[in-house]
Amino acid sequence: MAWNEDHAEHDGKGFNLAQLRRLVSNVEAQPNWRDPAQKCCDYYDGNQLAPEVKQVYEERGQPIIINNLIAPAIDAVLGMEARTRTDLVLTADDDDGEELRDALQEKFKDAWRLARADRANADAYASQIKAGIGWVEVTRNDDPFYGGGYNIKPVRRQEMWWDWNAQEADLSDARWLLRKRWVDVDEAIAHFPEHAEIIRQAMNNWEDFANLESYEEQDQDLLAAYHEFESWDRNTSEWLDQARGRICLQVIYYRTFRRGYVIDLKNGRTVEYNPNNIAQAVGVKMGTFKPRIATWSAVREAWFVGIHRIIDRKSVAPSGYFPIVPFFGYRMDKSGQPYGVVSRMISAQDEINYRRMKLTWLLQAKRVIADQDATNMSREDLLEEVERADGYIELNPDRKNKKSISEAIQIQQDFNIASQQFTVMQDSMKQIQDVAGIYNAMLGQDSSATSGVAINSLVEQGATTLAEINDNYHYSRTRVADLLMAYLIEDLAKQSNIAVTVNKQDAHKRKVIHLNVTNDDGTVTNDVKRWKGHIAQAPIQQTATFRAQMAQQLTALVAQLPPQIQMATLDMVIELMDVPNKQEILNRIRQTLNIPKAPEDMTPEEQAAMQEEQRKQQEMAEIQMQQLQNEVALGAAKVEELQAKIAKLQRDAESQDVKDNKVEAETAKVLQEVAEVKAQADSTVNAILANIDQQLLNLQI
Repeated sequence: MAWNEDHAEHDGKGFNLAQLRRLVSNVEAQPNWRDPAQKCCDYYDGNQLAPEVKQVYEERGQPIIINNLIAPAIDAVLGMEARTRTDLVLTADDDDGEELRDALQEKFKDAWRLARADRANADAYASQIKAGIGWVEVTRNDDPFYGGGYNIKPVRRQEMWWDWNAQEADLSDARWLLRKRWVDVDEAIAHFPEHAEIIRQAMNNWEDFANLESYEEQDQDLLAAYHEFESWDRNTSEWLDQARGRICLQVIYYRTFRRGYVIDLKNGRTVEYNPNNIAQAVGVKMGTFKPRIATWSAVREAWFVGIHRIIDRKSVAPSGYFPIVPFFGYRMDKSGQPYGVVSRMISAQDEINYRRMKLTWLLQAKRVIADQDATNMSREDLLEEVERADGYIELNPDRKNKKSISEAIQIQQDFNIASQQFTVMQDSMKQIQDVAGIYNAMLGQDSSATSGVAINSLVEQGATTLAEINDNYHYSRTRVADLLMAYLIEDLAKQSNIAVTVNKQDAHKRKVIHLNVTNDDGTVTNDVKRWKGHIAQAPIQQTATFRAQMAQQLTALVAQLPPQIQMATLDMVIELMDVPNKQEILNRIRQTLNIPKAPEDMTPEEQAAMQEEQRKQQEMAEIQMQQLQNEVALGAAKVEELQAKIAKLQRDAESQDVKDNKVEAETAKVLQEVAEVKAQADSTVNAILANIDQQLLNLQI
């Protein structure tokens, strides 16, 4: 709850007492889901027997034994949420918002962490699994000495009521939400000092005020509050606890509707048309914007101390949002009542408790069948001796039935029935997990599966059976993030030239982005009000366990690769490990293996050095190419010269028409020289091409 000034005036507007009376009647007509929800939480806590049932067992002498199997099963589900929790990431809806997204992501991450949002969501998830519904409130932090800028806290389900006609999973279409909270009188007066006298009179049932002879000189607000008290026809115990000095603080978030003109901007935003705004008026006059009629809603909040309204204002939450987000588990089709996983396990848990107590009783209980004169002992003494392992029972020597001891007195135990009870109880213990979709593998217990693949398959089946309720949780968690993001946008829009450092943990990627920077021409760079995007679950988990599993799998894969590929992927394995000075280790490995950095990871100095190196390598490649061209041209000239000599010799031989051994020898020598020149030219060309290929491979792009 965020309480501050802006107190309501008694002008008949806003949420009045008659509306409060109708709302309370609406609440009373809703289905009773709170008692079953409380029963589910009691079963998780181990309070699984009603007092009247305990009394019956005690009268029988039957032992009271609770074998709580619900708690470890639910703890496994809650633990799975903690171990598979993913980060929330911002996604831009257009290509122009990447830098703005990075800055807002950093702001959102800090606000989420400082508000301890994960803890609040985990508490809401626990209530969602157990009772069927949880709540999380997002407000600005009014405490100047503690915490961050925002508070994200769980709200007890006992404090919340809502419009039962709402259909949306997040109650975004609800007409109202009601929160009740009992506070001490001194706390209420400290937060609302302007209404201190009203609160004091309310605690005294207005007896001092009613004894006044004249009301003419009394404060009008005080007089109006007295008339409210007089007109209230319900029991005062609903909002007043005089014995403990406490009063009920009620906050009603209600939705109002407006109809008017709006304009659609070119960037996709829609704003209410204000004819007094010069820019909007000029845009409409020039035909840039075209006003249209629309209907929209706004949320207001009315605060009641007891039955006295002291605040009625526009909601402190961003426009259109309720400041409290519900986390629904399952909902009944007929009535819409929420329920969780525990409700399905209660029947099996009751049977387990019954069988366990019955089995224990049968194992220790003994049936005594005896003649009235079988012993001289009293009934109580006889039963006490029968219960003892070393009991002594002395028979009556004057008994009438002296044929055999078994005819005079018999002590029986139903061990056969006990074994049957044990068999049925074992089946019930298995059912309690089956009805919830939780398997032994998820609890870390022995199961019929022996291989790792089979165990993972059982865990996956359990995750599948819980997929619906987990999907509801992820949806509500995202809505909490949307609400926090709306607060951030609203608050950042009031500031200018905001410096945000992104990638703080990585020295190579760290940079500063400025938001709401006004340029000389009047335009605004990285204007947060123009942010168009949404929040989604990160595609991969960020928990230490998940990273350890990924590192183990990648290590096993890399171990099967050739040595040169192992060296090239070593930094990727280190990246997944949680080790001290990981960034320094990565830097040394990459430097030793000459693994180039990505351009976006380089500092400006490193980028300049890379560009200079690329320029030098380009010049070297051009020089080598020129040398290749020169050597190829020289080789071609030599070939042409030798070919001319051969042609001349052939002509001389044909003209003489004789075979001269000398000519043949010279011809053979020339042909050999031609072959050597060609081979040398080919070798030179191949060497230069191989050198160029190597330079291209080493070229860092």
